[in-house]
Amino acid sequence: MQNQSTPARLSCLRGLILDLDGVLADTEDIHRQAYNLAFREAGISLEWSYDDYRSRLIQSAGSKLQGVTVPDGIKDRTAFLDHLYDRKRRHYLELIRSPELKPRPGIVRLVDEALECGVALASASTCAREGAMAILHHCLGAERVRRFITIRAGDDAPRRKPAPDIYLLALEDLALPPENCIAIEDSLHGLEAAHAAGLWTLVTPSQYTVGDDFSPADQIAADLDQGNISIVSLDRDLLRTRIRNDTGLK
Repeated sequence: MQNQSTPARLSCLRGLILDLDGVLADTEDIHRQAYNLAFREAGISLEWSYDDYRSRLIQSAGSKLQGVTVPDGIKDRTAFLDHLYDRKRRHYLELIRSPELKPRPGIVRLVDEALECGVALASASTCAREGAMAILHHCLGAERVRRFITIRAGDDAPRRKPAPDIYLLALEDLALPPENCIAIEDSLHGLEAAHAAGLWTLVTPSQYTVGDDFSPADQIAADLDQGNISIVSLDRDLLRTRIRNDTGLK
């Protein structure tokens, strides 16, 4: 996993916090497929298209199943939807392990660079812990995952993104100030959450967010390879931002 070269000396980057869905791999469409499989099993005449699911991703709170019409004769809507979501969860966990799902370009390399340079790794995702662990292990492998300082999932945070809660928890676990850390996100809600936690944020838009306006981000790249993103370049960019903020320069 690691090469034998001498690790680079970094100026200020001490922690790297990763969102998961859309950052490690383009997994949002797998969620859509899992919902549609669950609908079919439950006898619901509903199949979400790309646009249908994208509109639900924009929601900042609440279940994506809000507004779904349940079959006639169902007396306990809440229990039915809970069972429906459990079906979706099981389908997602099966689909996420497909060998066809590949990590996004550059993400494994960047994680390896972080480990080589002594940068602490964390994840901050609003997906359920079971799903978070599945995508981490699928994309990065058990050895890399074991070296994460903390893995924070949606089960941990009282509020979902764009609230900063999940990032604040990750920072607390890392015992690092936000000015020494970088977040990698793929969504507007994630960007807002990371910025609210005081984090310098790199956005790599995913399949469902590629058309969004990420101009508030500190850096935007189509993917980590195309943007020539490395731990050394991120450290340099973070240092420049700190100097600019300290001196009041634009």
